[in-house]
Amino acid sequence: MKSKNAQNDQLVCDLYGEGVITKQKNLWQSDRHVWNTEQPATAFLAKQLQIKVATTSNVPTASTDGRFIHVNPLWGESLDETTRRFMQAHLVWHCAAGHFRPAPGRENRRWHLACDHEVNVVLMMQGFEMPSQAVLFPACIGKSLIDVYTWLADHPLLGEEVSLDKLLWQADGSGHEEDEIKPLSESSLAQFWQQQAREVVHRYFDTSYLRPLVTSWLSKRW
Repeated sequence: MKSKNAQNDQLVCDLYGEGVITKQKNLWQSDRHVWNTEQPATAFLAKQLQIKVATTSNVPTASTDGRFIHVNPLWGESLDETTRRFMQAHLVWHCAAGHFRPAPGRENRRWHLACDHEVNVVLMMQGFEMPSQAVLFPACIGKSLIDVYTWLADHPLLGEEVSLDKLLWQADGSGHEEDEIKPLSESSLAQFWQQQAREVVHRYFDTSYLRPLVTSWLSKRW
């Protein structure tokens, strides 16, 4: 009997075709190779996440659960290089910030927008080119995550703000696929990413590859 992983891979292949899947995996992986020299801090963090294709019903665009980057290949086909690289970096830094964890007591959509803003400010400081549709609230630059979340409660055009990704805790269920890899507990996954955040600070502290404000933010984030 095929594993859940193999069954999912076959379903995705049947839906999109092997060529599209292979192309997208190669593109997302090649972006990491570029980062090895241009953005090594992001490249280091990205290595902790496997790239996995997903069906539209599960992931309409792209997502992460702290173990994988899930990419809808048809959506990936619609992206230009700048947006694709930005999106992968966005998902990677969601993990570095611990955003893969649900936030009990918070309104999901508003919390995700606040998380998007926080990560995108980091990417802007790191020198990534930001696509026009990326979530960013100029009035909130410098605010804490919870302060951005609170500020958004009175945002008159909140309904028009759209996240490019969807964090898996926003979907029904745990967000983990039933495959042969046993999911880490939430606490173990949080501990893992705390270690990665500390390691990237250790490796790139006081270099041009990790801006001082990003170093300070990441050191306090955990």
